[in-house]
Amino acid sequence: MVNHQTVYENYTTHRFFDTRSMKRETGSASRLAALASCFALVLLAVSTAKPAYADNWRGISGAVTLRELVTDMTVEIELKPGVTATGEYYANGTARIEAWGETFLRNWHVSGDDQVCYSSLTETNCYTFEQNLDVPGEYRIRHTETGDLTAIRISEADPKIVTRDTVPDSDGGLGSPSAEEIAAELSNPNSSLGTMSLQFDYIAFEGDLPGASGQDALRATFQPSLPYPLSDSMNLFIRPAIPLIISQDVPGASGGFDSKGVDLGDISFDASLARSFPNGLVLLGGLAGTLPTATNDVLGLDQWLLGPEFAVAKVLKWGVIGVLVSHQWDIAGEDDFSTSVTAGQYFYSINLRDG
Repeated sequence: MVNHQTVYENYTTHRFFDTRSMKRETGSASRLAALASCFALVLLAVSTAKPAYADNWRGISGAVTLRELVTDMTVEIELKPGVTATGEYYANGTARIEAWGETFLRNWHVSGDDQVCYSSLTETNCYTFEQNLDVPGEYRIRHTETGDLTAIRISEADPKIVTRDTVPDSDGGLGSPSAEEIAAELSNPNSSLGTMSLQFDYIAFEGDLPGASGQDALRATFQPSLPYPLSDSMNLFIRPAIPLIISQDVPGASGGFDSKGVDLGDISFDASLARSFPNGLVLLGGLAGTLPTATNDVLGLDQWLLGPEFAVAKVLKWGVIGVLVSHQWDIAGEDDFSTSVTAGQYFYSINLRDG
């Protein structure tokens, strides 16, 4: 368990606001009831001044109280200047986190008498709520496993005003995705998150020519994935694959083999539409092609290729599994020979804990 001195020096700053209507309590209602009613029209934000660290904290308990506190709550966190994550928690126990143009789905529920738990496809995090009896409007939430604390404060500020940067921790919070959620989303073939992959391939050749079985090649491929969201469940993808041939053995003009490199190879690409379904199924279809960009004629086809591609994948709690099939024909370029290539690839990913 992290001690209080360390926790106090590492408070993160979060801003909350609730969209519910408010009914003001009067008379001799308790301070807890008055504060809970204020969630309807006020912003929960960390004070820009250093909070007063008191030992007089009271835990908020009661399943009904916690459920009313979280229902219809909207949480805003500024991940970095100009980038805001928003979490919305609904009365039916579902929630949506919007960050970096991607939607992360969650469920939430009250556990026991004093915890609120938030579950994604890959993990569940639970928190307890406490209020500072010495500083009106100040709260903190505690992660039940790590003991990490986050300070929050009720203020009368305009909920649209952002006053301070926030850096979420790797476990995520009420308004931001965790590292594990982001890692799982990056493995989704229909993710709206752009990626850049660097792949190294070692290829060993076999053949009937003398010495063919001793030849090999080494290449590096840069492949960005550039998604354009069309809806919550559909994306348009452009994915070029740019190969750098570090070394490759090719048949020599006078017999034997010559080693070539470093050269640019033929750039391939695909343009496709992908759609996700509620059961985790992902379907993708589009065009795949190859451009004659090799800087050494013996390392490329000197042809333009084009054809269809199709993929099907299943997003599961533990990861993703799927298969991709494509076929390309030559449509222009070198006409001394014809090219017709069918390619298939299975893929899978396993989600590791903590991203």
